[in-house]
Amino acid sequence: MMKKTLFLAVAVCLVLSCVSLAGAQTSAPAPGTPPKVITIFREEVKVGKGAAHEKFETNFVRASARAKWPTHYLAMTALSGPSEAWYLTGYDSFAAWEQDREAAEKATAFSAELDQLFEKDAEFLTGGRNIVAFFRDDLSYNPTTMDVPKARYMRVITYRVRPGHEGDFVEAAKTIRTAYENTEVKVPWAVYQVTAGVPGPTFLIFLAMKSLQESDEGIARGKIIQAALGEENGKKLDKLASESFINIESNLFNFSPKMSYVSPDWVAANPEFWTPKAEMASRAVPAAGRKAAARTKKEGALTPAGKKEEPPKQ
Repeated sequence: MMKKTLFLAVAVCLVLSCVSLAGAQTSAPAPGTPPKVITIFREEVKVGKGAAHEKFETNFVRASARAKWPTHYLAMTALSGPSEAWYLTGYDSFAAWEQDREAAEKATAFSAELDQLFEKDAEFLTGGRNIVAFFRDDLSYNPTTMDVPKARYMRVITYRVRPGHEGDFVEAAKTIRTAYENTEVKVPWAVYQVTAGVPGPTFLIFLAMKSLQESDEGIARGKIIQAALGEENGKKLDKLASESFINIESNLFNFSPKMSYVSPDWVAANPEFWTPKAEMASRAVPAAGRKAAARTKKEGALTPAGKKEEPPKQ
């Protein structure tokens, strides 16, 4: 049945991972500390241009490293859904994001280099979108146990809610979280509410995985959550989902070390993954965000990753 507990279906998705979004802050992403504000730049990559695009993106990483920019970002590419690359950058506040943008605008040499790279980057893209969101700790589950630096994949579940029904999403999310709290399933996740960049209300749930095998294990664990919810809550969630949500979309992403500009802490947590052999020497201390700065300037980034916002022209 199509309506069969849309939220329960998502609950199953939630058990697919063992770790969740680890947020980075303005200076350095800290495992277990989701950033309060994230910016995400979504690049629509031309079909067949993925490899060439990845190669070109390393120019942004090197530019950020040379500038010793203090804002980091995480890059990931889609394994499902549209052909996209996402860049996330995190901040302690909207004020911190603004400060980063202003600093990038004053770094004229860095900005000029980014401008040139962005112009050439357009060859691989069909479009892009900047998104800004803030952390909802009240809807997240065990976010302080997240350890993204050691993960390889990210599942992103997008909820598009009907206008005026934001409260229904909050109620449903809290019901799901309570069910998890009543079980031995301790999979963490982080919820962000979009404040700009897409039609709203929109919520994003981030879950990180060390292996896709966790998806196999999660399907089995989903039955535990369904049992914990009980029949009454299941019916209530069915009703909320059918009346309050426009749609729910779940997609998988693969982390891209070559396209990411992560902090020394991230590298130290998993050096073999975050420092590809060909770049071990040049990326010893990734500082922060070529695109982070750029995105910062353009319109958003999230720290593990945010992607770009066009840097201001000189």
